[in-house]
Amino acid sequence: MPCRGTGKVISNLGGTPNSVTCPWCDGSGVRVPGIDAQGKWLKDTPQAVAETEDSAEPE
Repeated sequence: MPCRGTGKVISNLGGTPNSVTCPWCDGSGVRVPGIDAQGKWLKDTPQAVAETEDSAEPE
């Protein structure tokens, strides 16, 4: 696992290394079966949030 059981990984997004919660274990240190680590971040992008809000509007 990328976090080696610590529940944290180093992200270099933005050019500065930061410790973030491991997306594969969600911070538990134990891999969660069936988790899509990359897909989890896609839900939080501004475009995905806007699409979710648009689909929630009544017709």
